[in-house]
Amino acid sequence: MSSLTLLALLSLVAWAGVLVSRRGFWLCDQRLDKQSTTPGLPPEVVVVIPARDEAPTIGETVRSLLNQSYPGKLRMIVVDDNSTDGTAKAARDGAVLVPDGPDRLTVISGKPLEAGWSGKLWALHQGLSAIPEVLPGASYVLFTDADIEHAPGNIARLVSQCERKGLAMASLMVKLRCRSLWERLLIPAFVFFFQKLYPFPQVNDPKNPMAGAAGGCILARRSSLEAIGGVSAIRGALIDDCTLAARLKETGPIWLGLAGRTRSLRPYDDLWDVWSMVARTAYVQLRHSPLLLTGSVLGMTLIYLVPPLAVVLGVIQGDWSALVAGLVGWLGMAVLYRPTLKLYRQSMVMGVLLPVAAFLYTLMTLDSARRHYAGRGGEWKGRAYSVPGHGDAGSETGPEPPAVAPEDLDAHVEAITRASGTSFFRAMRILPEERRRAMYAIYAFCRVVDDIADNPGEESVKRAQLAQWRDEIEALYDEGRKPTLPVAQALDLKIRRFGMRKEDFLAVIDGMETDAGPSVRIKDMDDLELYCDRVACAVGRLSNRVFGVDPALSDDVARHTGLALQLTNILRDVVEDAGRNRLYLPESRLKVHGLNAFGDLGHLIGHPATAKVCAELASKAQHEFKEADRVHALCDRKVVRPAILMKEAYRLILEALLVRGWKHLDKPVSISKAAKIWVAIRHGYL
Repeated sequence: MSSLTLLALLSLVAWAGVLVSRRGFWLCDQRLDKQSTTPGLPPEVVVVIPARDEAPTIGETVRSLLNQSYPGKLRMIVVDDNSTDGTAKAARDGAVLVPDGPDRLTVISGKPLEAGWSGKLWALHQGLSAIPEVLPGASYVLFTDADIEHAPGNIARLVSQCERKGLAMASLMVKLRCRSLWERLLIPAFVFFFQKLYPFPQVNDPKNPMAGAAGGCILARRSSLEAIGGVSAIRGALIDDCTLAARLKETGPIWLGLAGRTRSLRPYDDLWDVWSMVARTAYVQLRHSPLLLTGSVLGMTLIYLVPPLAVVLGVIQGDWSALVAGLVGWLGMAVLYRPTLKLYRQSMVMGVLLPVAAFLYTLMTLDSARRHYAGRGGEWKGRAYSVPGHGDAGSETGPEPPAVAPEDLDAHVEAITRASGTSFFRAMRILPEERRRAMYAIYAFCRVVDDIADNPGEESVKRAQLAQWRDEIEALYDEGRKPTLPVAQALDLKIRRFGMRKEDFLAVIDGMETDAGPSVRIKDMDDLELYCDRVACAVGRLSNRVFGVDPALSDDVARHTGLALQLTNILRDVVEDAGRNRLYLPESRLKVHGLNAFGDLGHLIGHPATAKVCAELASKAQHEFKEADRVHALCDRKVVRPAILMKEAYRLILEALLVRGWKHLDKPVSISKAAKIWVAIRHGYL
């Protein structure tokens, strides 16, 4: 018997051990009962959502929860954990879409993270502390993430499950998004591995000590929570869901199952998105043990990688025994994987690729260990935790004075950029790390001041916040002072490294001052070009410093590219801006075409003058795109490639607007993913 055959047989033995010890984990048969009624008066339920920079998704989460068919009292608490992207406003906007929704929603501004707490648990603790005021009679607490869309009957079925079976906790592993190539390869595999790690039938067996939960959706009996001392009992845990499940199982039976319609809204469009999710806590799961890490890597290799390796080498070497043993193992794991693939409506052919997914997850686990020993363990949402051991988080090393590590500040601005949901995050990935981090810091600055201007709050408050930012920028250029805001701190070293000018940062703030008022009106083309210079061209000048554009060409590159992009933005957002009482179309040009009243913008959209001025600005934008092409051709292409990518993406938007025309401004335009990919290929990004 060859060593290859022996290895393949050892893999089969290992699989046999998994099947015996993890009974039925692969069946995907732990599902909520269809019954959604409970005897007597339905118990009161309060939902607690910790939210940090979740503006893109939290509105839909809030709406889906307030639209529940649950017959009992249901209230919601959103803890805004020091977000910088308007998360609180997005939550309130979601509630407005539901009758009496605003009355059932409470938004709490989170306090600064206390030492010894993980960020999520600190937010949950604040939410739990508010329950006596919001819904003192609540019998259950639903912990859910800010990116989950709940099926209408989800809470009713969870409560029914707990009431009929006397559970301390019922948790659902929600349906993760599975659309992109990387999602299709990795997400079902993630669910499969999770079920193997925490076999649901064993979790649901009151006699078995195995405990597990999925943090996206946990319904806990309030009395059980109080019995363990609330989330304070696990305050430092990074794998908080399973740690909480273990404590709650001490008070009574728990249940963990798979969701059918309740789903996550969070995209994992590329490998890095999944990689970051796994690498954050994989080594925590192994209790930071090099021995367990070694065992895990060897186990993954033996179980998932040896069978296909035996097949390939068996064919090459003519070792038919190894080939057969490897084929049995490879096809066997594909058969076990089938129920999970069926749950995610994926082709059974994907089962053959399970070893590829296993290999990538093994690399993610190794990277998780690397991050831990580099002091970057548990990084999430711009926070990194120093983890002394056994899954307990130390104090936050995130972006708060007085002493903050530069890498933590970099993580903070990267999180802001990623959360924006724009193409900017991926476009900048083409840059070397140092320049990429500088661009993320510039973007985070622009995002934060723009959010201040767009906030519907009091004008005086917005002006004061922008004044604070003006002072932060002054501090960055004053040797005797230090900035206090985390984004400004992240900019500090970058400004000195790349020679970014104070005047350009202040120009951006000047532009936001225009937007911060109750209304915006642009007098003429000179006024419009000045506004564009402040909010777009100034950013271009800062970016060119980072890219390394020839100083003799930098201003022309920034001017033409900035004007092209900002004019396209203005043309795309005419209707949305009018709804905010903002008019960026020059009044002088509108008057030429017969529109003279600019108080109420409701009549603006359908007026012939609006279409004519839009056509004029579109012509101006086309000219600026051509001028940008000209000056980019004079530059080192490698240096300006990120700017070219952004320019070409916006050119697609302008072309779509021209095809749509200017008589239907309320009809949105969109750019297909295929078109964006083609732009990236044409310009050397892919």
